Amino acid sequence: MKSKLLQLNNCSWSVSALGEQALLIKPKQDDVSLQLIHESCRIIGESSIPGVVDIIPAYESIAIIYDRLLNDLDSEIDILSNAFRHISAENHSPQKHVIPVCYELGLDWEEVENHTGMEKDRIIQIHLAGAYTVAMMGFLPGFLYLSGLNEEIACPRKQEPRSRIPAGAVGIGGKQTGVYSLESPGGWQIIGRTPLSFFDARKDPPTEVRAGNQVVFERITEKEFSKLKDRET
Repeated sequence: MKSKLLQLNNCSWSVSALGEQALLIKPKQDDVSLQLIHESCRIIGESSIPGVVDIIPAYESIAIIYDRLLNDLDSEIDILSNAFRHISAENHSPQKHVIPVCYELGLDWEEVENHTGMEKDRIIQIHLAGAYTVAMMGFLPGFLYLSGLNEEIACPRKQEPRSRIPAGAVGIGGKQTGVYSLESPGGWQIIGRTPLSFFDARKDPPTEVRAGNQVVFERITEKEFSKLKDRET
């Protein structure tokens, strides 16, 4: 199926097949904003489109996953267009999350200090002052990619990734900050750790955080981290 055009949220989108059971939609405009991506995801989610089982935002596109085969792109676009007409395109206030972080549990302070030319306390102040947006989620379930990092403390990823990073690790990767939801390998510069859990396969939904949500960080001590971690487990 070739790419087609769709009108959504006062914007033209190109629509193309992404395998046999998914569509990829991308704004045609050059200056794509995360607000446009996230608000459009909300509209799609509220449209009750038959067969849609997941909506996955990225920085400049949205994937729509179905539980059925998609054989006719034109008919799918008609279904999308009809559903959107009944949904308000007005912006909604995003949900906000306060994430406690123990910066004393950071693993890469020497590297971050050397790269930025700043002392640890100054880096922490700048990181705490940020107002972040959950840009998207991946590369593992519940991982939070957060936009809004002050470029003064941007730091490249490690040349040699670690084979093990603990769940809850808070890191800097380029011009982003983020949170590891699960223990995994990774190459971000780790500056702290949160006791909160952002993915639990036993819950429905498994995570309460969504792309488009707002995040601020709050500093806690190691003692406070231990108490909160005990509550989580």
